[in-house]
Amino acid sequence: MRTVSAAESAEPSGMRVVTSVLAGLVLATTVSTPAAYAAEEPVGLVIGVRGQVDLPAEATATGTLPGALTVDVPRGEVTEVAEELRADPDVAYVEPDHIAHAAAVVTPNDPYYPQQWGIAKTRVNTAWTATRGSTLITVAVVDTGVKRITDFGARLLPGYDFVNKDSDPTDDDGHGTMTAQVIGASANNHVGVTGICWSCRILPVKVLGAGGIGSYSDIAAGIRYAADRGADVINLSLGGAADSRLMRDAVAYATSKNAVVIAAAGNEGSAAPHYPAAIPSVLAVGASTPGDARYPWSNYGASWVDLAAPGCNPAVNLAGVLSDFCGTSSSTPFASGVAALLATARPGVTPAKIRDVLTATSVKLAGNWLAASSGRIDAAAAVGTVRGLAIDQAGPVVRVTRAAASGARVAKTTPFGVAATDPSGVTRLELIINGKITQRYAGRAYVFAVPVWKFGKVVRVQARAYDRFGNARLTPTRTWYR
Repeated sequence: MRTVSAAESAEPSGMRVVTSVLAGLVLATTVSTPAAYAAEEPVGLVIGVRGQVDLPAEATATGTLPGALTVDVPRGEVTEVAEELRADPDVAYVEPDHIAHAAAVVTPNDPYYPQQWGIAKTRVNTAWTATRGSTLITVAVVDTGVKRITDFGARLLPGYDFVNKDSDPTDDDGHGTMTAQVIGASANNHVGVTGICWSCRILPVKVLGAGGIGSYSDIAAGIRYAADRGADVINLSLGGAADSRLMRDAVAYATSKNAVVIAAAGNEGSAAPHYPAAIPSVLAVGASTPGDARYPWSNYGASWVDLAAPGCNPAVNLAGVLSDFCGTSSSTPFASGVAALLATARPGVTPAKIRDVLTATSVKLAGNWLAASSGRIDAAAAVGTVRGLAIDQAGPVVRVTRAAASGARVAKTTPFGVAATDPSGVTRLELIINGKITQRYAGRAYVFAVPVWKFGKVVRVQARAYDRFGNARLTPTRTWYR
């Protein structure tokens, strides 16, 4: 390689003149391009310099970055040049001038994907570059049941049928199967449509009959069933005009078990609240068009509709025929699929935070038909935001509750109450006596009946609680005497 010696001039105060290797390379590539260089496609190198270095005027004129400069080197000489530069005392580092691209999108090969306009509209295809879901995340489809089709594979879990009171939640209407496809149809399998959350598991819970009609009591039971089986997201593409304490209690139970509950705003084109969507702790979803307007049939209301999502999404019906699945029953699973992506992208994120992120990152819409702080879902922005959040690393707040004060005498069999709270949900309690785990309970509060006579004259009691992310906390020891 040809080099040019550095100028033999006095060093300015606080500066150093570049050594021959660095100066020669800079001059060779900024003043003129030798024939040998032109014969090969050049490769860009970034050279970091130590401290302040007096670079040739030609290099400065090309817009040198502070503390670094870029040069082009023939592809065949990159290794030799880099090694020689790294040996130079004025060089801090040498690295390729890497190439960046605009944010990529993912295009699945499923035959009906080109008809899924909502994917690109909400930038789900960009969000897929970060996450496509996980089998650790479960979305419950509380609906007419779900048919076992190729597009779900082994991700379709066993469920329950509250209409016929059996363990066969097979769909006899089609509504639930199309809802499940919007959420989690497999991608890149050359079959059907592409779901939002490719890898999430689907829990089928049948609460509506073949005509798409069901009782509030069955729906409430289905919500509780889904929560008890660890559903991270509960999709309710259903609803009625009446409010209900039974339904509110079921939703409260599900949120206490750390599930995100998402429900359809309804299709009457009305501002009247629709339930369970209008329950404050439920994320109510309206339906938006390709032009970001409200579909005329979508219910609306700035006081209770929380989010908009594409209201028409293709799905395959029970006969295997592609249908245009439209309604807030379709926009709701779209939002549920994105919520599942968020749960995958940031393990430990709470349901409240998922809700906040979905609304805060949404695209504001005209028309005053949604909450002013929200808009149409933007999956890429939501996933990007949730990935930057800190995760829950704190154990639950746990205490041992009992009428008798510590130090009192206890009977042969004594009840010890244990209670715990945690923003992400409490999954397990343990009672520890004299250093050994004696009893466990899957929940956040329990009264343990303890045969203390088995533990000798001194009974030292502790309790430990776990949250859904495995964080644990142990109480201080309290002592009783028998």
